[in-house]
Amino acid sequence: MLQQSLEISLDTLKHRKISSILTVLGIVIGISAIISLLSIGVGLQQSISEQLEGMGSDKIMVMPGSGDGFMAGMSAFTAESLTDKDVETVEDISGVKIAAGLLMKTLPIKYKDEVVTTYVTGGTPEAYNKMFLEMRIFEINEGRSVKEGESDVTAIGSRIVDDVFEDDVKIGDTLYVKDKKFKVIGNLKSIGNSQDDQNVYITLDDMRELVGGKDSLTLIYVQVSNPENIDNVAEKIEKKLEDKYGENTITTLTSEQMTEMMNSIFSILTFVVGGIASISLLVAGVGIANTMFISVMERTKEIGVMKAIGATNYNIMEIFLIESSLLGFIGGAIGSIIGFLLSQIINLFAVGMIPVTFQATVTPEMVLFCLGFSVIVGIISGLWPARKAAKMQPVEALRYE
Repeated sequence: MLQQSLEISLDTLKHRKISSILTVLGIVIGISAIISLLSIGVGLQQSISEQLEGMGSDKIMVMPGSGDGFMAGMSAFTAESLTDKDVETVEDISGVKIAAGLLMKTLPIKYKDEVVTTYVTGGTPEAYNKMFLEMRIFEINEGRSVKEGESDVTAIGSRIVDDVFEDDVKIGDTLYVKDKKFKVIGNLKSIGNSQDDQNVYITLDDMRELVGGKDSLTLIYVQVSNPENIDNVAEKIEKKLEDKYGENTITTLTSEQMTEMMNSIFSILTFVVGGIASISLLVAGVGIANTMFISVMERTKEIGVMKAIGATNYNIMEIFLIESSLLGFIGGAIGSIIGFLLSQIINLFAVGMIPVTFQATVTPEMVLFCLGFSVIVGIISGLWPARKAAKMQPVEALRYE
């Protein structure tokens, strides 16, 4: 009987094409929105996790500020309470292999007649050598880094080279940072994060001349000797500096902690955007219920005939529930395809617009979840109309005009 019910339901959908298409449309919109939004979230999460893993499991970021990692990170760029002396203090702590301090600010950068605002990083030649050569956080692509005793020179991120300005910036060209002239002596390999790839690196003395601050630093990069002891080393760094500045004034972040923090943020965002997109599915469910009620009314005599020749209430319910679940499944399948296509379009237009390089990713689990969800919406929406059809009395149904 199940096969017969399926054939009857498919035949009904074929004969009511316009109504079926309009009903399915709501499911299509909802599922395509969910798929495309979730694919962005998954893509960004994977991209940021890969970048944090690329930092290595032996790196720690030390920043002024307290609270969770995100808020501490934001405060680090607004109030520098770390100093050159703190770098020496951190480097003397047991388990620390290398420490490098940086001063970072957003400043206007001028090349030819164009001006953009981007991050400018100030560091000593020793700090840059530690970061570029020993820690391998960044790598030189062309040219070189800053040497001891140099000033008014800069190494630039990959996006400054060929993306930020209309003309490419080449080694030997001149940039202006807050009207101070700098010669480009090198550029860095892309790390996939547009914020870091759009950075300008100058000497710490030049940076302090531009923004003031005799010995202030924004953050300290630390590399530990043994990655297995990284949490213990981070605690010692935090305690040592808080003994100087006071309780809850310093935050340390390991790459693992940053990964957990980002995963938590993306889980919340995924839940929120998924919930918003699911509202359209609820609206679509109302549409399916409405269509099924109309179908029951139009097929009242047909229901009476089926009951008269022996169809049970269960058989009638089965036919209408299969029909409503088919509407959900078809809408889910089409929505999944459109959602996948939208994710690919997003990938094409996202380059340079999102602060990390990412690939919107549609997973099989995501598609199966959305298909199952749309079928469940269809079944629930068709349940009441199906019960109404099943409870009809054969005689009354046959007399219905």
